[in-house]
Amino acid sequence: MQLDVRLDGFEEVIGHLSSDDRGATRFAYAESYLDRPDALPLSLSFPLDRNGFDDFATRAYFDNLLQERDSARADIIAKYRLSNDDIVGILLHLGKDCAGAVSVLPPGAPATKVPGRLDQDYRPYSDREIEAIVEALYKREPLPEEVIDPSPLAGVQSKIAITVLPDGTFAEPLNGAPTTHILKVPQERHEHDARREHIAMGLSSGRFDTAITKLLEIDGVPVLLVERFDRRVENALVTRVHQEDFCQALGLPTRHKYQRPERGADGYNVAAVRSILNRTNNPAEERLRFLHITLFDILLGNVDGHAKNFALFHLPGGKIRTTPRYDVMPTMLDRRTTDEFSYYLGQATSLAELDAQALDRFMVDLGFTSASGRKRIIGAALDNIIGSLNGKIIELRSDKNFGDLVGTNIRTLCMNLGREVPEPAQSCDAFVR
Repeated sequence: MQLDVRLDGFEEVIGHLSSDDRGATRFAYAESYLDRPDALPLSLSFPLDRNGFDDFATRAYFDNLLQERDSARADIIAKYRLSNDDIVGILLHLGKDCAGAVSVLPPGAPATKVPGRLDQDYRPYSDREIEAIVEALYKREPLPEEVIDPSPLAGVQSKIAITVLPDGTFAEPLNGAPTTHILKVPQERHEHDARREHIAMGLSSGRFDTAITKLLEIDGVPVLLVERFDRRVENALVTRVHQEDFCQALGLPTRHKYQRPERGADGYNVAAVRSILNRTNNPAEERLRFLHITLFDILLGNVDGHAKNFALFHLPGGKIRTTPRYDVMPTMLDRRTTDEFSYYLGQATSLAELDAQALDRFMVDLGFTSASGRKRIIGAALDNIIGSLNGKIIELRSDKNFGDLVGTNIRTLCMNLGREVPEPAQSCDAFVR
């Protein structure tokens, strides 16, 4: 079986995904695409090359295009009696809606992802339709039959991709047009999650390029509207921007998005992140940014920085840079979740183990070679981030658990490093998991 691979922004097929009689997969770029001066690599794991890519690399990349926890995948497997690892067979049926600007289609099929004009390629939802969508996501029920999810999204939270028109109206895309936003709806009895993520994203945006969020209430349910970072809207024309997450860039299957050596998943680690950042257009700046993000997230209580929560833009001219931040959530507030880091810092797998030696090893692994430079950089980063988040604790205490969590994390890290604990973190109640 051979399928066409398309990338929004290019009229012709960019390559082919195939499988042989033994089920081995292969991807190869089309010769005509490689001859284009503006050709973009599909992934860091798929550099522009005429030789094609083997089963391991191909399977890892294209499996990442299929959404996690997606009932559509299970339905297709059951309906057509496919095996769960038949990536090509599954994409034959689901490839038109896979993640990002990429689509996988039957041979000769027309493009299903194209730019969209806000004045003609979108149908406004009625208030009742939006309320029905929110209710279904809130209760974890199937979407109303008349609603077609235009871009199934990965992750634990209930969410749907939508478009926001210039007048603020929610709309569904037509004819393969892109969506512009993601509407995240908390589960029943977890209504506070929307507000907490909004606050966390806002704190992140004060330091880093971060996706823009807006907290709304629809039919009594607090929801989070997130502006998509992988879209461009210019002169009422919406286009997709090609990006990939770190799992794809590293050639790792989705199940290895966390560093868990005991389960054979050690491919996502700080050294691997360094290898990605070293291929961007500004490696030194990107490594420093990742250092600051790591410290910020730990103190905020976000230990879900897995390989699908970091991504890269592939831009014209061969430029590569990290995308804005997204999915910033104080996951430690949910006592059912683990406090284990997504990627380990030296020997430290959790905040309780994070000491000066672990931080120094983390910096070495990230590519900071000078011992004196590491000491200066980490000292300045800790002063800055601890001071910034400590100054927000009083404000966060409107959600006492959130304020106590940040205070407890600051206190723990300072004590581990032999630093003086500042107020108000010193006086916060302990957040106990």
